[in-house]
Amino acid sequence: MFDSSTPLLQHGNSKLGRAIHVWSIPAVDTCPGSTAVCRRLCYALRHRFRFDSVKRRLSWNRRQCDRRDFVERMVSEIRRSGVLVLRIHVAGDFYDAEYVRKWSAIVKRSPRVRFYAYTRSWRIAAIAPALRELAAQSAMRLWYSSDDESGVPAHMPPKVRLAHLQTTSAAPPSSADLVFRPHPLRTLPELPVVCDHETTSGRRLGVTCGSCGKCFR
Repeated sequence: MFDSSTPLLQHGNSKLGRAIHVWSIPAVDTCPGSTAVCRRLCYALRHRFRFDSVKRRLSWNRRQCDRRDFVERMVSEIRRSGVLVLRIHVAGDFYDAEYVRKWSAIVKRSPRVRFYAYTRSWRIAAIAPALRELAAQSAMRLWYSSDDESGVPAHMPPKVRLAHLQTTSAAPPSSADLVFRPHPLRTLPELPVVCDHETTSGRRLGVTCGSCGKCFR
């Protein structure tokens, strides 16, 4: 079904908007910094992600990461497709330091593209230094993800911002630059830091990640 001629990247969904390209790999198995909370609420284990066709695609993507030509192929496709914004990991996370360094090489060779990603792998000591190097790239916007179980990082590297998963009606951490809310909490009073797509007013206006841009500008 998939071979070397298959494009690596896909267009965004209804939340992201079609102007954003995405790269994903299977969730959970590639998420060493995950918590019980984020695994329980993970959208990448629900809905369309349960389709066999999607599972096969994500498994194929994961195998591409181990190929020696992964960086070269990704850079070539980014240039050929005229990618402007690339969301790394709608599903999945940075599973080891070598994989992070591959993305650092891709970002460095694609300075006109805006990359962004959220990660809980900051919790893994063997991966954290590579993430700091990735975050330092001028074209990269990296978010450390947190929840009540993970707590917030003791230190935030330059340029890195904090995205918090709110799971109760209690106020999110004051250090959070962005807050995501699962469906039961989306009726709570709106806050400036809450993802616009997850607010009543934002959904009424049809806000997408592409039209908002808060996460990658």
